[in-house]
Amino acid sequence: MHTQHYTTVRQHRGQAGNKSLDALFDALPDTQLLNALQRTRWTGRPGYPIKVMWRTLVASFYLGIVHDTDLIRALRSNPLLAAACGIKSPKGVPSKFAYCRFRKKLIAFNDLVEKVITRCVESLRQALPGFGTTVAVDATDVKAWANGLHQDTDPDAGTGAKHKSSRRVYWYGYKVHVVADAESELPISFKVTAANVYDGAQLAPVLRQAQNQCAWFKPSHVLADKGYDAKESFRFVGEDLNAIPVIDVQKGRIGHPREERQPCEAIPVITANGIRYRCERVPYDPVCPRFGKCPLLPLFVDSALNQVPPPYFERYSPFPYRSPGWRVLYNKRVSVERVFSRLKTYRKLDTIRTRRLPKVWLHVALSVLVMTALAVVASCDGLGEVRRCVACL
Repeated sequence: MHTQHYTTVRQHRGQAGNKSLDALFDALPDTQLLNALQRTRWTGRPGYPIKVMWRTLVASFYLGIVHDTDLIRALRSNPLLAAACGIKSPKGVPSKFAYCRFRKKLIAFNDLVEKVITRCVESLRQALPGFGTTVAVDATDVKAWANGLHQDTDPDAGTGAKHKSSRRVYWYGYKVHVVADAESELPISFKVTAANVYDGAQLAPVLRQAQNQCAWFKPSHVLADKGYDAKESFRFVGEDLNAIPVIDVQKGRIGHPREERQPCEAIPVITANGIRYRCERVPYDPVCPRFGKCPLLPLFVDSALNQVPPPYFERYSPFPYRSPGWRVLYNKRVSVERVFSRLKTYRKLDTIRTRRLPKVWLHVALSVLVMTALAVVASCDGLGEVRRCVACL
């Protein structure tokens, strides 16, 4: 009776109700991955089809289904969903233990999963003009499926800390470092580490990883918050990446609160030796709003170039720190925060139910993969603002 019901629904209603899910499966360049997984079945019982296991796992991230038992229940109660995943009868719905075995097998092919994401990102670069020109880097917390008091349950995780609403918050788990396109608000590359890893030390590795994955990755601006304030971060972006670092600076770096800073009338001039400043005021003019606070004051000469090298946070930038041009670019850094919000709200990024770093990486990769694949679908359909379609498709 149930088998006949599945067949009747599939014949009369077809796949019209699963248009978005079918488009998602069609947009996934996963042929190489599926073939590699299929070659592992050279002996023993055939088990559930590889394509069914893969598609149902992807569908769980598309629908935000957290537990495997809830996914099995949805496949049994929704014939349209089951048919879109390639299941022809209720007996074809995989079991909970089948998903555990499939994840264990899939982590051995994490490199191929990464290639699927890279190909989706490549499709976005071809469909969206200027994709990857201005990128934002940040990290978000992901709680481990373990008790922080019994850390031996997931020894790969760590205890992280962050300031939130004027208080310090701790969590036991991981960090996901992401490079995102600031215009389309879509991820380009990511890296998973323990929660106790310092953000600033991961700026260069995650950008270098994006370069290795995407040969075309040559951004003009790199945006990051003050958690990445380090001389090496500015040097790597300015020299190795040949881009302009737009990174916020810790309050102690400039000697006084940023809120008290007033506009400076010194004009930045780009020279072969870096940025130099020209001030049209008479030297030591107390009328200047920055008089007594300007770090260049003892060396200002009327209409002459200052020969003191600029601070490290302005050394690779054509505009001074906190200037209007700097602010316009830095305000786009919120794009990576929106990426985190959508991944956690719609693609179950923060609902990890596995332990150890390889499985956690796979969970994060599937979350990012579904987002990028949906963006590819939206760009192929000619939708105007792809970033707003990622959550609602």
